[in-house]
Amino acid sequence: LLNQLRGLTDEQGSVSGDPLRRLARGVVLNEARPAPSLDAGEEGPPEGWLAEEVILALEEDIMRELEREEEENAVEEAERLIEAQNEEDCALYEQHMLPGVPCPLCGLGRLERAEGELRCGSCAEMKAALMDEAMPMDDVCELLAVAEERHHGGGCSTRGHFEVSHEFGSPLLFYNCRGCGWREVVF
Repeated sequence: LLNQLRGLTDEQGSVSGDPLRRLARGVVLNEARPAPSLDAGEEGPPEGWLAEEVILALEEDIMRELEREEEENAVEEAERLIEAQNEEDCALYEQHMLPGVPCPLCGLGRLERAEGELRCGSCAEMKAALMDEAMPMDDVCELLAVAEERHHGGGCSTRGHFEVSHEFGSPLLFYNCRGCGWREVVF
């Protein structure tokens, strides 16, 4: 029975009415009727068979129960999704409320100036040389945004990513896009 129910579900896990109704009718007929008598002389339904109305009522009860279970499962799934979304939103809000400029690599830490470099408080990868050690953090934030805007303004709709490269000696922060091959030094 469970395998038959699993076979009736679509990609979203829901079941349409007609196949479910046929399955319910089959279950009712198998469970409600005893094995038929082999007496060929009997007329009418054999003794112990349920009337058509009773079978239909049982079928409707089974359908209502299956629909109720499906609705309960949908409500539980919606509650799980809402809870997961709420947790993600809370984490994002807490991250947003932290002072400073978010790290363009990990997105979790905040950028700090230290010893002529721009570093992240959370990840070790973010270490880029600053040519102007007196540059305000607002300008750093603006340079990050400008790099993304220039790439987008170049006609590419793919979102690029930031990376630190040591190709030219000192560590530099680049904005790259695999979709269009964009590569630009941020600082």
